[in-house]
Amino acid sequence: MKAPESGIELKDVFKKYSYDQDKVRDPAETIEWVKERFRSSGREILLKTLRIDTGRLGIPVYISLCGPDATRLTGTRKQMGKGATPEQSQASALMELAERFSFFSYFRERSLPVFSWKEAQPYCLSVRHLLMAIHDDVTSPEEAEGFLADVPLRWAPAANLTKGVDVWVPFDWFYLINEYNGPAAGNTLEEAVVQSLAEVVERHVGTLVSYRKIPTPLIDVDTVQDTAAVDLIKKFQSKGIVLYLRDFSLDTGIPSVGVLAYDPSTFPERSEIVFTVGTTPGPAKALCRALTEVAQLAGDFENRTSYKPTFPKYRSLEEASYLADVSARVSLSSLPDLSDENILEEIRKMVQSLADTQGWEVLVVNTTHPDLRVPAVYTIVPGAHFLDRATGTDFPQHMARVLVKSLPPAEAVIHLQRLTEKFGRRYDLIFFLGYALEESGNIDDALRLYEVSLNDASSDDERASVLVHIASCYRKRGEFKKALSVLDKAEALSPDMKELHHLKGVCLYNLKKHKESIESFERVVELDPGSAIDYANIASNLRELGHVREAIFLYRMALDLDPTLDFARENLEKLSASQSEIR
Repeated sequence: MKAPESGIELKDVFKKYSYDQDKVRDPAETIEWVKERFRSSGREILLKTLRIDTGRLGIPVYISLCGPDATRLTGTRKQMGKGATPEQSQASALMELAERFSFFSYFRERSLPVFSWKEAQPYCLSVRHLLMAIHDDVTSPEEAEGFLADVPLRWAPAANLTKGVDVWVPFDWFYLINEYNGPAAGNTLEEAVVQSLAEVVERHVGTLVSYRKIPTPLIDVDTVQDTAAVDLIKKFQSKGIVLYLRDFSLDTGIPSVGVLAYDPSTFPERSEIVFTVGTTPGPAKALCRALTEVAQLAGDFENRTSYKPTFPKYRSLEEASYLADVSARVSLSSLPDLSDENILEEIRKMVQSLADTQGWEVLVVNTTHPDLRVPAVYTIVPGAHFLDRATGTDFPQHMARVLVKSLPPAEAVIHLQRLTEKFGRRYDLIFFLGYALEESGNIDDALRLYEVSLNDASSDDERASVLVHIASCYRKRGEFKKALSVLDKAEALSPDMKELHHLKGVCLYNLKKHKESIESFERVVELDPGSAIDYANIASNLRELGHVREAIFLYRMALDLDPTLDFARENLEKLSASQSEIR
């Protein structure tokens, strides 16, 4: 196996803009530069940018509307930007689009090499890093490597910034943990790296603090001296918005600021409690990042938004009380400060700090799109936390997920059988083997294994999950009534599992029980307001009931949420055409 070539060559790069964020280009220049990259790419990536804030706070919020090529890859129609000035917010929205387009192009379209762990030696990442990524301190590296030896995986070349070498990284292993946590784009590769690394740290500390409710010191607002930060704070305070600024740096040696914000005059009728975290090499810019994200998500505290937060979305001040404690206060200047005029030096300091404080290594994949030519990266830090995506698991379970997600079903079955033989008869491994069999079309054997898994499951949620998959097998056979009977059992165990309500709606639709089907899909969107396919499914039921205008409205809503729903677009076009003929 030849040595990997990451294409990551970092150089000295100096800042030319440092008002609310540190950049190597003035935001106005960045806007023109990125737009020209979009225009000359030969792809329909950007439609236009649009300012969407109401103006109440005076903090600009821009979105970039995606062109069809970007929408097809990212599954979204817009990307949001943030900044203290209109230029920076617009530049941020454009860079967000470049970041997402580049990342999903790399993940979904790039032909990554496939080979086994044994073949990747001696240039691959160590098994220890894979175990660190899922916080598994039980499985031995020898056990894990023994299984991995002959498993085919997709590999990406990455720069190990900690050790200064290039390594092969099993891409899907980390994608299933981090997904969209780690991509970034910038004016230069160095700018992209520092931002992506900061975001990984930001989500790590935010996850630990919010999930464990770790007490953190309050930052005394009177100690903030940075011009942009002071101006942002005044804009919130002038509207009566309450801010709690907190030191989230923990033991990383990198400055992170958490912000809890709400407006007593509009909450809860017209606004929400907003909780954000900002991380940059310097504390003042970390605070600016967190404050501008508050503005990005809050709808100016007068329009309720439907944003999906990275961190918990608190419904009451009581739920967020640990973030409103004022007993311990610190100055903003007491936070770590790794800032430097040379962005390369900031990267070096952050990488070294994570090595010294956590024992972590920083891996960077170059995801720059060859047609777009905007520097983009995907940063991976094995050991960092991201929500609950790598908790409560271990090597065998995560390996099973990787196998069913990355291999053809028939091939996944072979390796899942090996996994079960090596690590024993476990509920989760039997379940994933059943899933692979179901996906390969072997319904009888899948049902047999699901029944075994059902008996071995240790919680109601686990049993409900297995029952939903049993019902899925019956649905695939066209046995809709039998599937519904199984789903009733699952609902009794776990009434808020959206997958069961979705499948219930599908079965009821096929039985032409459209009103009941609508009720099931409405339950899904009650649990997950962003579930585009379920709005489209409600529309399909309304169409069958003859409520054409209502169906058209919901198909459009579904496509606004997920433009990749081809069946919704086709049905919308047919219904719209029929309405035109009637007119």
